[in-house]
Amino acid sequence: MTKKRFLLTGILCSALLLGGCSALPNSNDETGKEKEPKRDKKTEEERIEDKYFMSVQDYTGKEYTLDNGEETDKIAEENRDEVESAIKKYFKEEYKTEVKVHNIVGVIDGATVFVESVGKPHFYSYAIIPIDKDKKVVDSEGVWSQEGQIDGAIISGLYAWIYEDKFKKLDQYLEEKVKEFPVTVISKEANENGVGNYHTTPYYSVAIYGGVMEEKLLKAYMDNPQRPREEWVEMLDGETLNPAFIGILIQLYMEEPEVEPNNEIFDQIVSDLSEMDELPIGKYSFLLHDNTVDKTNGQNNKENTLDRAAPNYIIKE
Repeated sequence: MTKKRFLLTGILCSALLLGGCSALPNSNDETGKEKEPKRDKKTEEERIEDKYFMSVQDYTGKEYTLDNGEETDKIAEENRDEVESAIKKYFKEEYKTEVKVHNIVGVIDGATVFVESVGKPHFYSYAIIPIDKDKKVVDSEGVWSQEGQIDGAIISGLYAWIYEDKFKKLDQYLEEKVKEFPVTVISKEANENGVGNYHTTPYYSVAIYGGVMEEKLLKAYMDNPQRPREEWVEMLDGETLNPAFIGILIQLYMEEPEVEPNNEIFDQIVSDLSEMDELPIGKYSFLLHDNTVDKTNGQNNKENTLDRAAPNYIIKE
């Protein structure tokens, strides 16, 4: 779903001839020479950006699209009550988890339904409901999810809950930086509508890739998801957690349009994160983007993004 990166140069390609700013295209000037036809001021790169990108502050996630989903999107919306009921039933029966549905996005032969867990552990996830385009009906009994996706979301939510005091320190730091610097974050609404995955806040997302947490926490959750936080904390008490299995991705955006990611801000945050103690264990990535995201998926994969990421993670043990 990630689109091809585009190198955005911002160079204007228009050219004005001296003394001829009011002339019509192809008209003659005082020397009798034909004027150069008026050219579109936008480069091809800028036209691409206009088509695919928008300001992060304006992005709600409702713009989220998937390939070949126009027809199924319409069918899913026409049967929204049935879709929501089937998705909630799937999460309840298969994962013992109550969810609320935020967004439904058509895809070929089905619809992807983006959800948020109710209460703790908190996470975002999704499931797919098949759609028969010929009969224009949804298959309520055929709901499915990609292998490991919901499992990983549950574990990431548990990790954030177990270590919520340490995550509060990270939250407070990033909140202060957003007030101090001309940077901003993606909205909660956008995360709800498809950008959020696993445990996600406006500042960062948490992903667990296996290890002891998957072995211990997932089985315990499936046995009894209603445990109080104290029980989850006890399960990891004394365990050695490997940061290689815990990814924490922090993303910030420049506050103003048409401003390149600022190197001084980037360097300051990287330095602060590197020196901070008592953060949750994990391998940290930090990305500072310009002001835009891709309309279709809420991501920014431009070449101008400043990043401290793989393989040069900030490691907290």
